[in-house]
Amino acid sequence: MFEVIHSGIMTTVQDLGRPGYSSAGIPLSGAADPFSLKFGNLLVGNGPGEAGLEILLYGLQLKALKKMIIAVTGADLGPMLNKENIPMWSSIEIENGDVLSFPFIKTSSLKGCRAYLTTAGGVDVPVVLGSKSTCLPGNFGGFNGRALRKGDRIEIGNSLLPFSELKNRRLSAMKRPRFGDPWEIRVILGPHDHLFTEESIEMFFSHAWRVSYKASRFGVRYIGPKFNFKPRPSHQVKRDPKGDPSNIPSQGVPLGAIEIAGGEEPIAIGVDGPSSTGYAMIATIISTDVWKIGQSTPDDLTFFRRVGIDEAYQILFDAEKWIEMEDIVNGG
Repeated sequence: MFEVIHSGIMTTVQDLGRPGYSSAGIPLSGAADPFSLKFGNLLVGNGPGEAGLEILLYGLQLKALKKMIIAVTGADLGPMLNKENIPMWSSIEIENGDVLSFPFIKTSSLKGCRAYLTTAGGVDVPVVLGSKSTCLPGNFGGFNGRALRKGDRIEIGNSLLPFSELKNRRLSAMKRPRFGDPWEIRVILGPHDHLFTEESIEMFFSHAWRVSYKASRFGVRYIGPKFNFKPRPSHQVKRDPKGDPSNIPSQGVPLGAIEIAGGEEPIAIGVDGPSSTGYAMIATIISTDVWKIGQSTPDDLTFFRRVGIDEAYQILFDAEKWIEMEDIVNGG
């Protein structure tokens, strides 16, 4: 069990989300960086989809109320145990009374913005619609449907393995994801690329887009040049002479879709984003790279690179093979 001493900017309980409910307006939710959560769970002997804590930037401080095995993965937010640095991507044993903290990190040295705290046995909260994840827009799931607050007590489940088999494990350095700036994010063009001029599509792939301060689990906005659209069909002009060419009939929006509202800044839809949109979507981020928008910080630079559907499937296949127990090194 943990007691929250300081809640930090935002800490939530997340697993891999609750797919299948977008038709009811319920977002996927789950970890903004699912690969870091999966690796953290493997380090502490859990299944890859067990719930952990997603920590945004700095300020979280937790007191352990029993002995536990933990791991911290994702962005290096400078985790400390009893004011001593602890290694990332490694499992450690902590004792009753120990204090785990994430102090302030200088923005200039920060790569990524979210860390994941996993524990042997996982976070013990009720399962809602098949998931333990916090749905912030709907105020349900996770810990009472909200971010953690001072004084909260977080229950931890029972470990699947003896602690002696779990402590001092680490993920080999070559397997750890690279946190970029600039980021390269791979996308599949469409579904509405036919609405944009060829020059705008070329610009989308050649420009270095800067992450706006309007970045959250809902989505990430990028700053850059304006897009241009092809002329609208005559029947649309006749019906609405002054209509915005970026407007489309409302339709479903997938995770990672990049919509261009009003031809202005691209917006990449995140894990807590809407299930429908009325704006043209120029491209969709492949599932393997969605974690990169979850780790993007304001002022980061991003390049989008086009891939085909077959290539995207191969990238996903290779990424899933990357997450294997053989990559966990036992330290004894």
